[in-house]
Formats: sequence, C-alpha cells, structure tokens
Amino acid sequence: SRSPLVDWYLHELGAEWQDRGVAGNPNPFGSVPCLRDGAIVMFESGAILLYLADRFGALSSPRRRAEAYKWVTWANASLDPICFVETPDGKVYDTQLKGNPRGMSVLEGVLASSGPFLGGDEFGVQDVAVASYLLFVPQFFPQIDLSKWPCVSRYMLACVRREAYGKAFGPETQAFLTRVCEGYVAAGG
Repeated sequence: SRSPLVDWYLHELGAEWQDRGVAGNPNPFGSVPCLRDGAIVMFESGAILLYLADRFGALSSPRRRAEAYKWVTWANASLDPICFVETPDGKVYDTQLKGNPRGMSVLEGVLASSGPFLGGDEFGVQDVAVASYLLFVPQFFPQIDLSKWPCVSRYMLACVRREAYGKAFGPETQAFLTRVCEGYVAAGG
C-alpha cells in the first residue's frame, strides 16, 4: 500500500485525520490509500496528494500548481515503473534502477540545479511523491546501490530525515533508510 506516503504529507501539513483502515473503504476498487473529506472521496495516492495540497493551501498560485502537478504525475506514471518492475498481477520482482534509466539521469540533473528539493529550498507535495518511490526501493531491494546519482542520493537523505517522514513510516524504517542513504551519499561523493 502507498498509504504511508499520504500519511507523510498529512504530517507535513499538520493536518488531523483518522485512519479507518480498509473497513468501510469507499474506494470502488477496494484498495488503499483512500481519503474521505466530507462528501469528497479520493483514491490513488497522487490524486490524494494533490487534493490535500490544494485543500490546505499549498497550491496557492498557478506556478505552484504546475510544479506539483508535473512532479506528482511524473512520479506515478514514470518513476514508479522505473523503480518497480511488476508481473501482470502486480507483484514487484525487479527494478530498472540496476541500470541507468533516462528518467533518473534527468532527475539527477534537475536536482543538481534546483537545490535540496524539487522546489529549491522549499519542500513540497512533489517531494513526497517522488521521494516516496525512491525510498521504497531499498526496502524492496536492500542490495541496490543508488550512489551513481549523488544529487538523488542527497535528496533522498534530506527527505528521509524529515520528522514527518518518521511519523508516517515509523522510526525503524526511517533509521534504516537514513543509514542506507548516508551510505549512498558517502559512496557517491
């Protein structure tokens, strides 16, 4: 489930919410994450993230909306299949990150010129979407070495160190991924 990434953003926003699990889930596909906000029902992690960013005022200008939409959409449509190769029934069995996929080279270049986050010095919803996928990879593939992308490695480390990440994913996951990302950074320069 990608529910923890939605939880991460809710923690970043300082929003209050109730986790109701899968009981009474209004998602027509029966999967999580799913969000109910009054009469509004949202499903799909990217759609939920964008809704929350809009709902809590983080997308206050056309420029901010454009930045968020392009990166959250890219994370779901393009980064996901780079990070996770799945069987037809959705089981993850490999990652394209063992090679050098073009999307990662582009992301490396963007981060080299943008600063610590996709929005420069400002962390945003787009970082939750992109960093979540990247940070899931070493959990599925503990032997993967992402140090060949030093800017991406520093980005992952900056994101995993966020207090809200630890609240959403738990201290053990945060500690494990912090060590992994520190290793990537040390090896990649």
